[in-house]
Amino acid sequence: MKTTFILPVIDTERGKFEYKGREMTAEEYGDMGYKKFLNTNGRVSRFVYNMSHGIYNVNPYAGRLHDVDTTQHPDLIFNNEEVDALILDSSRKDMTEQALLDYVRMGNMFVLIVDLDEKTLTGDGESELKYWLEDCRKVINDDSLPDEVKLRSLQGRDYGIVVGDRVVTIKNCKMVQNFSNNAHPFYFAIIVEKAIM
Repeated sequence: MKTTFILPVIDTERGKFEYKGREMTAEEYGDMGYKKFLNTNGRVSRFVYNMSHGIYNVNPYAGRLHDVDTTQHPDLIFNNEEVDALILDSSRKDMTEQALLDYVRMGNMFVLIVDLDEKTLTGDGESELKYWLEDCRKVINDDSLPDEVKLRSLQGRDYGIVVGDRVVTIKNCKMVQNFSNNAHPFYFAIIVEKAIM
C-alpha cells in the first residue's frame, strides 16, 4: 500500500525547552543533561560491570543514599512529519487498507514492513530515523542478550499511517529487522503492539 507515514519529530527549530515553567535554550538543557550524566555515570558503569560479571550483590537501596534527581524531562515539542511510504505485510506483499483496518479491529500484535521515501524526509526526520535504527541495530546484534531481553530493550515508537481520510496510529513499534540499502535507506520491519484509530 502506497500511503503517507506520519513520523513525530522533535522540533529543533524553536531552540527552546519548557522545564518547570521556564524556557531553557538547547544549550542549557544539554548542560543539565550532561550534569545528570556525570552524577549517575559511575553508578551505572558499576552496575553494568557487576551484572556482566555475574555479581548480583548490588544494594537496590544504595541510590537512596545519594541525591536522586526526580525532576521531569522538559516538555519537548513534536511536529508530525508526513513521509511517502510503501507498507508491506510480513510476507513482503502489499498491505491492503482492509488488512490494516482488520488489525485495528482485532487489537493484536502484528508485523509491518515499511519502506520510506527518503526524498520526502526533512533533515530532522532523517536524523531521528537514523539514530533510532542505529540504536535498534546495536540491541539486535548484541549476542550476549537473549531474544526476549532484546525485544524488551528495543525503543518503542508511535507512528501514524494514513488510510483514506483517516489516520491509523500504530503503537509501541519496535524495529526487528533492517533491510536498508543504498537504494532504500529507510526500509525495515517493525513489530506493532497494536493499531488504533
